[in-house]
Parts: sequence; structure tokens; C-alpha cells
Amino acid sequence: MALLFSLLKRGWMIVLLVSVMIAMVNSQGISKTGKKDGAATLKHATNIKPGNYHIRNMKTKKYLGFLPGTLVEPTVKSKSSITEWKVLKYKNKMYSINHNHGSLKKCISARWTNGKDDAGVLWQCELKYSKKRSLAKRYEPILWQKQTWLFVPVSGKKNTFKIMAVTHMYDMIPTCLSSSSTGGKSSRGGTVLKKCKYNTKDSSLYWTFEKA
Repeated sequence: MALLFSLLKRGWMIVLLVSVMIAMVNSQGISKTGKKDGAATLKHATNIKPGNYHIRNMKTKKYLGFLPGTLVEPTVKSKSSITEWKVLKYKNKMYSINHNHGSLKKCISARWTNGKDDAGVLWQCELKYSKKRSLAKRYEPILWQKQTWLFVPVSGKKNTFKIMAVTHMYDMIPTCLSSSSTGGKSSRGGTVLKKCKYNTKDSSLYWTFEKA
């Protein structure tokens, strides 16, 4: 009898442990359709001509702008040097979006916070990094997937795309750069990454690329 009780107790503990693990996975946004969504996103993404662009949100009519520090916000009303971005091709259909500040080479990167990719921010660009780092700079390198983006054309809109993160596109619901700032109206921050799919219809996710 004691043995049976012990086995039942262990069984409940296993069930509880599995339930907790499932809850943890769900809380991190793991998607059952991740592989399908990722493949569809890559299929519908397009190649564009590398170069310098001003990137304007269709809904707000505001530009994606560089701000000092690690900030990139969709809040700038008119074109200037802070809204000019260099788009470079990394792989087929995958691009980095860069802005150099003096000697600092930065590109828009997907930030991971609380189990999800929550924002586009500016980090040191480490794509194609090949030189040996000094002792002071021997930190964990940034994954290339966090610094590359896919451009999915918006039907009927010239030079207009959804900017979709490459990172986690095969195991989580894909994310797009949105028209919102992480800091809201009261403080400065990054640019919110919003869950989306290649065929999501939402003008706050549409960006027009104007040649600089």
C-alpha cells in the first residue's frame, strides 16, 4: 500500500513538472506553427537593392530615426541625417539596417526580454566579424540572426515592406517592426516588435523605403 501511494505521488509530481514545463514554453511564445510560418515568411520576402534609405511608417508618416545611445525610434517627423539608414545584404533575402555614429558601427537588432523578442534596438554591428577581439572585448558575440531582417512587400504599395525579424522566425510567432516606441510618449526607447505573419494586414507595420 505504501509502495502504491509512493508511485501515485511520484506520478502526480511528474504530471506537475510536465505542466510547469509546458507553461514555461507557452509563456515564451513557442509556436506550433513556427516552421510553417518561418518558411512562408522566407518565401514571400524579397531582395532589394542595398543602399541608403529613409524608412517611413505608412500609418504615422514618421521616420525611423537614430537617437544617441542604443535607441532607434519611429518618431521623427522629417528626413535628416538621423533618419538615413544603410541597408546591406547579408544573405539571400536577409539584410542588416545600419547607422554609424562616429566610429561606432551599429545596426538594428532584435532585443530579447522576458522570453520574447520585444524591440528593435541599436547594438554594435557584429555581422561578418572576423578579427580577433582584444581581451577587453571578449564577450558573447551577438547572433547574426538578431541583426538581420526580411523585407516582405506590401501588395499594391511601391517600395513598401513589412520589416520582419529573422531571429526565432522558425520556432516562435514572427515579429515585425511597428510604429510604436517602447518608451511610449513619456520616455525614449527602442521600436516595438509586434507579432505578425507575412500576410498580416496592419498599416502600422508597413514601411516605405525612400532612396536617400
